[in-house]
Amino acid sequence: MSTPGKPAGGPAVRLRLPAHGSGDPEPTRSGGAGRGTRRRSPLPALALGAFAVGTDSLIISGLLDRVAADLAVSPASAGQLISVFALLYAVGAPVLATLTSRGDRKRLLLVALAILVLANVLGALAPDYRVLMASRVLAAVGSALYLPCALAVAVAVAPVHRRGRAIALVAGGLSAATALGVPLGTLVGAVGDWRLTLVLVAVLAALATTVLALVMPRVETPAVVTVRQRLAAAAQPGVLVALLSYLLVMAGEFTIFIFVAPVAMEITGVGTAGVGVFLLVWGVAAVLGSAVGGRAADAFGGTRAYAILVAVLCAGLVALTLLALFTPRDSRVAVGLLAVLLAIISMSAWGVSPAQNHRIASLDLPEPTVAMSLNGSFSYLGLSLGGVAGGLAMEHGSVVALALTGVGAEVLALALLAGSVVLLRPARRGWAARDRRIGPTGGR
Repeated sequence: MSTPGKPAGGPAVRLRLPAHGSGDPEPTRSGGAGRGTRRRSPLPALALGAFAVGTDSLIISGLLDRVAADLAVSPASAGQLISVFALLYAVGAPVLATLTSRGDRKRLLLVALAILVLANVLGALAPDYRVLMASRVLAAVGSALYLPCALAVAVAVAPVHRRGRAIALVAGGLSAATALGVPLGTLVGAVGDWRLTLVLVAVLAALATTVLALVMPRVETPAVVTVRQRLAAAAQPGVLVALLSYLLVMAGEFTIFIFVAPVAMEITGVGTAGVGVFLLVWGVAAVLGSAVGGRAADAFGGTRAYAILVAVLCAGLVALTLLALFTPRDSRVAVGLLAVLLAIISMSAWGVSPAQNHRIASLDLPEPTVAMSLNGSFSYLGLSLGGVAGGLAMEHGSVVALALTGVGAEVLALALLAGSVVLLRPARRGWAARDRRIGPTGGR
C-alpha cells in the first residue's frame, strides 16, 4: 500500500533495484515441458490477489449503515472494523515479512490467500460484531503476509529492465480495488446483502489462489530486510518527519473515506446504491491522482508537489465542511457538489503518494528503498488513526465534526512539512556542496 491501496513506488521515482541471486533473472522455464517452453507469467495472478486484498481492506466503508443495523452497533463502531484491519496490517506486514523471509515464496502466497478466503467466509457467516471483528483480524494477517511477498516476487521474476513495470502491475491491483472493487462491492451490497460482498472477496481470493498454484514458478528467496534495518532507515535525517507527515495526510483522507456512507447519506439523502456511485467517483479520481502526483513531482520536485497536493486536500476538506453546514439537504446541488469535492479530495490524496516517495528518494540515504517501504505501514497507520478519529467525531459530533477532524490532520501535516524543510535546509546545503566537490560522475 504503500497505502491502503497505494503502492510504495511511484511514477516519479526511478530506482536501480539490485538483482537477485548471481545475476539478472532469466524467464522461468517449466521443468517438464522441455527446453524453450516458457511458463506463464505469475504477475496477473499476483495482481488479482492484490485486487482482492485492496478490496477487502476497504469494502465495508460503503456499507457501514447496513453492517451497523444488522449487528446492532453504531456506524462508528462498524468503522472500527476497518481501523483494526489497518492497524494490524501496518504493524504486522514488516514483522511477518521478516519472520517468513526464509520460507518458500509460492507456499507463502498460497497460505496468505487461503487465510483471506477463510477470513471472508467467516465474516460472511458472522452472527455478531465480535465474530466479524475476529474475521477482520484474520483478514489483516493474510493481507500482511500476501502483499509484501507479492511485490518481492514481482521483482524476482522480472528482468531488471522490466522490474518497475512488474511492480506497477501488481500494485495496480490495489489501485483497481479502489477504483472498481470497493464501489462494485458497495453496489452488490445495496442490491443484495452486505455479507454477499465478503463472499465476493472470498471468491476473488480463491480464484487468485487457483491461478497462482498453476502458474507460479519457484522463486529464489530474496535478501532479508530485518525490522532493525527498517527502524534504522526510519531514524535517518528527515525520514521520520516525512513519514509522520504522511501518516497525518492519510489520517485526514481516511477520516472521510471510511465514513463516506453516512457523509453522503446525510448531505444528499442517497441510499446505499448512491454511495456506490460516489465511491466510483472517488476511485476514478484516485487513478487520475496517482498519475498527476507523479508528473507534479517530476515537474516541481517531491517536496513542492507534496505541499501543493496536501494544501489542495486540506482546501477540499474545508469546502466539504462548508457544504455540510450550508447546502440544502437532498438537493441536486448537494449531490453535484459532493461528487466534485470527493473527486478533488481523492485526486489530491492519491497524488501525495508518488510525491512522498520522490521526497524520500531525494534524501541522502544509504538504502532509500528500505525507507520507502515504510510508507505502506505508515499509510495503514494513518488509515487506522483516521478511522478512530472519525469514529469519535461521528459518535460525539456530526458530519461537520468529521470534516473538521480531517482538516485538522492536514493542517498538522503541513506544519510538520514546514518544520522538516527548515530543519533539513542546512543538511541539504551540505549535500549540495559535497555533490559539487564530487562532480557529476562521482558518488556511490
